[in-house]
Amino acid sequence: MKAYRLKYGPEKIELPRALIDSLSEISEQELKALLLSAAAEGGEVDPAAAGLTAGEFEDAAGFLRGAGLINGKSRSSRAGESARETEKTDATAPEKKPEKGEGGTVRTVRFLPGDRLPDYTSAEIRELLKQNETFSSLVDACEQTLGKTFNPTEVNGIVAMHDTLGLDGGYILTLLAHCAELDKRNVRYAERMACSLVEQGVSTLAALEAELERRKKLSSAEGKLRRLFGMGERALTKKERACFTVWIAEREYPFDLIEEAYEVTVNATRSPGVAYADKVLERWWAEGIRTAEAARNAADGKKKKKQASPAAGSFDTDEFFEDALNRSFAGKGKK
Repeated sequence: MKAYRLKYGPEKIELPRALIDSLSEISEQELKALLLSAAAEGGEVDPAAAGLTAGEFEDAAGFLRGAGLINGKSRSSRAGESARETEKTDATAPEKKPEKGEGGTVRTVRFLPGDRLPDYTSAEIRELLKQNETFSSLVDACEQTLGKTFNPTEVNGIVAMHDTLGLDGGYILTLLAHCAELDKRNVRYAERMACSLVEQGVSTLAALEAELERRKKLSSAEGKLRRLFGMGERALTKKERACFTVWIAEREYPFDLIEEAYEVTVNATRSPGVAYADKVLERWWAEGIRTAEAARNAADGKKKKKQASPAAGSFDTDEFFEDALNRSFAGKGKK
């Protein structure tokens, strides 16, 4: 076969040779996430640059971390970071950390180097199944969720998630259902995603459901916001991404309220600017306005107040033109 060599320009990126071992399993989405991570060189990654949503990138990054191709710190994973520090001084035994599971039950979570779950022998799996009758039912339910019959390696994965990571059956089934929705119907993908989630502190069923809902909401909303503001496929700026996160994930603005802020923005500036819309939404938030109807009512009230006070209206107009003149002269160094 003919040999080929990459052509490099003034800049280049480096990829781990271990990528070759995962090429048969890696998807287009995961390959895009890998290239973005390599180009970022440890800096902030913009998923939209590769046509990915934030949720899609996080899912792909979970696979890549599990495969040992990338690493990264999670702000919410103090427990995982502490565990890895312990492993540096005792590499022979993974750290165990007791946590409260669903219903207040205490369970043990073991963090392993490189997000890699251990391999169990057939005898060990049989013994675990014998000791815990729910294991067999869990494996059956997992097979139904993914619509396939597991081989020994896949059974090992389910056992490892339950026994090593301390994840209960509800968590594992919910995670597999999410993987199936992504058309990722293999247990290895779920293993790697589980390791990534536990590292981030998402180790209970309630936390998993909240995280998956957050990802779904962000992913869905980003597409709608892009269409609303006419962004196309271009990469979001850091400011825009931060605004979207606050609007959707933190304050949970109703979408029609964001649309109302968009209308105000375009009417005032003749362009769909996210920063201006953010200022409008921020003002409404401070005033206790939480719905589009309340925003329109507030605007109508101010309009009626102006119409009832001509003098005030005249003053406002003069002030507007003064500000406009100041802005036009600002670029010439005049006041």
